[in-house]
Amino acid sequence: MPTKLSYRVLGPLEVSRGGRVLTIRAGKHRSLLAALLVSANRLVPVDELVERLWGQNPPPTARATLATYVMRLRRILRTGAGDEEPRRDPIRTRPEGYLIDAAPEQVDLGRFDQLLAEADRHPHDPEAVLGLLADALRLWRGPALVDIPSESLQRDVAPRLEEQRLHTIERRIDTELALGRHAELVGELTALTTEHRLRERFWHQLMLALYRSRRQPDALDAYGRLRALLIDEMGLEPSTEIRALHLRILAEDPTLHEADGHVRHPAAVTVPATWLTLCQLPPDLSDFVGRSELIAQATSALLPDHDRTGVPVVAITGAPGTGKSAVAVRIAHSLRPRFPDGQLFVRLTGVGGASRDPAEVLGELLTASGLGRDALPEGLEARAAAFRARLADRKVLLVLDDAARSSQVVALLPGTASCAVLVTGRRMLSDIPGAVGLRLDSFVPADALDLLARLAGSDRVAEEPAAARAIVDACGGLPLAVRIVGARLAARPLAGLAGLAERLADEQRRLDELRTGDLEVRAGLALSYSGLSASARTAFRRLGLLGAVDVAAWTVGVLAARTDGESSEDGWADGERLVEELVEANLLTETGRDPTGEARYRPHDLIALYAGELARADDDATTISALRCLMDALLGLADAAHQKLSTVTIDEAPVEPADPPPILPVRMVDRLTADGEAWLLAEQPLLDWAIRRCVGLGWYVRAALLCERALARLDIQLPHAHVVELLDLVAGAAREAGDERVAWRATWQRSMQMATRQLTDDVLESLAEAARVFDRLDAPVDLAYALASLAYFHSERQDRTAALSLAEKAVAAARGSGHRPAYATSVREFASLLAEYDRYDEAVPLFDEALAIARDIGGPVDEALVLHRITRYALEHGDLDRAAEASQASLDAVAGVTEFRARAYVAAMAARVASARGEGRQAVVLAERAREEFGKLGDRFGEVAAIASLAEAYLEVGRAAEVIALVDETLPAFADVGATRHVERLTNACAAARRALGGQS
Repeated sequence: MPTKLSYRVLGPLEVSRGGRVLTIRAGKHRSLLAALLVSANRLVPVDELVERLWGQNPPPTARATLATYVMRLRRILRTGAGDEEPRRDPIRTRPEGYLIDAAPEQVDLGRFDQLLAEADRHPHDPEAVLGLLADALRLWRGPALVDIPSESLQRDVAPRLEEQRLHTIERRIDTELALGRHAELVGELTALTTEHRLRERFWHQLMLALYRSRRQPDALDAYGRLRALLIDEMGLEPSTEIRALHLRILAEDPTLHEADGHVRHPAAVTVPATWLTLCQLPPDLSDFVGRSELIAQATSALLPDHDRTGVPVVAITGAPGTGKSAVAVRIAHSLRPRFPDGQLFVRLTGVGGASRDPAEVLGELLTASGLGRDALPEGLEARAAAFRARLADRKVLLVLDDAARSSQVVALLPGTASCAVLVTGRRMLSDIPGAVGLRLDSFVPADALDLLARLAGSDRVAEEPAAARAIVDACGGLPLAVRIVGARLAARPLAGLAGLAERLADEQRRLDELRTGDLEVRAGLALSYSGLSASARTAFRRLGLLGAVDVAAWTVGVLAARTDGESSEDGWADGERLVEELVEANLLTETGRDPTGEARYRPHDLIALYAGELARADDDATTISALRCLMDALLGLADAAHQKLSTVTIDEAPVEPADPPPILPVRMVDRLTADGEAWLLAEQPLLDWAIRRCVGLGWYVRAALLCERALARLDIQLPHAHVVELLDLVAGAAREAGDERVAWRATWQRSMQMATRQLTDDVLESLAEAARVFDRLDAPVDLAYALASLAYFHSERQDRTAALSLAEKAVAAARGSGHRPAYATSVREFASLLAEYDRYDEAVPLFDEALAIARDIGGPVDEALVLHRITRYALEHGDLDRAAEASQASLDAVAGVTEFRARAYVAAMAARVASARGEGRQAVVLAERAREEFGKLGDRFGEVAAIASLAEAYLEVGRAAEVIALVDETLPAFADVGATRHVERLTNACAAARRALGGQS
């Protein structure tokens, strides 16, 4: 016969076979086995087991990991098995979950239940009952599940088992009292009342044991101590049963000494017919403002409806301080006439913000409705049934304030639709059956100002409207914050509003200012924060490092990731689950979807300030590690997004290689950056923040790597001054660190940005100095791009000799580097300058070489920009057919891309070709399109080129007067740009227009 396994959970977990203990070291394995054993022979769903092992934030791989844990646990349980035992695996797998086969005698908990059931079958044999109860209690070796590292089991199961143990002790003591063993019990009962001070049954037994031991004064003293304790801690008198025993002891009732050998059981609870109709609602606020739409929705949902079968329930949730309780009280008062049998109000949070036990709340509601305390049934289910029975067919409104979770509410729901329930909660309460969920947001500015005026005085608000608006803006429209500042101003009627507005403007002290008396914004936020899981608390704190910005779920996951360099048993922090928890706690709000389709989330401004306070309280090393992790994840994503940009051109110097440690899973990176441009746009604020923060931390290399990738597209989206500022910051940080190459790469990029607005001598000198540094540092690719840029700008200034020399040097540097994109760019510039020097025949094969490279290794923009030059010089040398062919090819190449600057240049050149071919109307359309695009980009250099094309197109269609007006408008406005060649085109067009008009202006 195989040797059976034996399991013990009433104390430390222990598994043995044939007297040999099987060691289970891993905490997750012990938690899994315990979860199965407390539900032995019952299917435990996978979701329940996942929650038992990982709480509310399981990793994405939880189900697969659970299956692995089951496999390993099976292997442990087979240790020492005989030949037949492996075929009788105790853990069975089902599609929905797992169960463990274990006879009651194999598990101490099962044996415990067996002994209690056996005791129930001998009501008239106290000696037998006593023996069975004693055997049951001997199975306990300490607190149940004491060494099980499962928050879920410790919260949900361990307290229930402890309650069964205490109830069994009470039964055993009742049995011993019935057998006349009172004297022997006094010591034990004294210890029990010390350990379980509020458990009145032990006090009742102690008083009875003392009295029967002829110790009447001690029995009365015990009552006095209990009464003082209950009044001091609970504000309650002892139960009716205890008070009755006290009176009998005072009267020296001789029948109390009788021990007749019968074990007495409490009588079945009966619900008295009397019903106390009462209104427990707190006072309505006289200065209540706003919320009319939400109140109307809630009222409609709560009113009785003949067609409704379920109990109407409305759950109002919102961030701390949004006034959920005030709104609920306003709604409840308005509905009083519709619920004539009473309006019950109970808060579901206790001392220190702890969640109240639903059984305790039901006891409070039952006694409030008229049920005697001595008639209260034991246990949650019995009390819930009694409460439903008392409310049946009555019209009662039940207001449950500040629910921490839905499970608190479900047990309190009435059973008949004549009642209604209004719930408020800090967290989302979406899983209350049949509930209508309503979310309370911050005040709109008008309502916030209205409340401030009611509290501080309308005259004061009218006298200082700017200060009043600044105050409510600093409060973020949060009703609690507005109420606090209003109360402070009301206490100082002669104080101005400007002083408080100035103090609130300081973010570092704003939360300190938002408190008065018992009101404090920070306290409400702390309550919500404390209710989060450990991972969510970490994520929330670290969100404070970013401030009040929109974030995607991946950011939250990165912030919550471990930063100690060790692998985590629970795996990667799941940002989606963390966001879900923070949204449910109303600490984050969904703000919409970004260009990639990801949902975005944002904390209220004051919530962000509180998170920042918590973040600053962390030690510096932890914060730095968290920031490094975020920057590495951001760089990894930015690099992936940059690689997927389809329109990066050969004209752009290659970004420096980035090899950050992998933070996010590859599949997530691929999903987020599937559209590289969309991701860069979505994360624009975060990238900007990260570059600045990296500079501040001295991480100039990370800052430069992020900047290069971000500005591949964001230089169009961000204001020009903002782009220049970021490049200045990177260059300055690198220069301070002594890294010349990084510093001058950023400086060169800055000069290129400046050239789009104004081609000054300073810009040219900066580019020239960058080229000299790159030459000295032996950086041929950087040198080639710098020289090619200089050649182009000198040619635009018509300094052709310098330009040709620079272009030749650029070709040499590019050829030596072996970098084909740099070579294509340099050859194109060299060919352009040959054409400028009337060496067009020499230029043509070089243009063709550059075009071949662009088509081989580049994208459509690369091809278009080479074709743009071919078009220009073919046009200027009378090769109109080639110009038209190249122009059309360039337009086709950029038709489907989002590189707006390239499209504008191509359109401006195509307009010139159309004018040369006599297609004036088409030329006007193309030139106007180019001018509009350059204007949007803020590219003044390109805009002058487009305006020159437009002037030439106007000439072609006979709009000479408009040419003159356009030139007169353009030349003064763009005189500082430095576009010498295009200014010459404008001047020539204006002269031609004047000739066409007979010399008139």
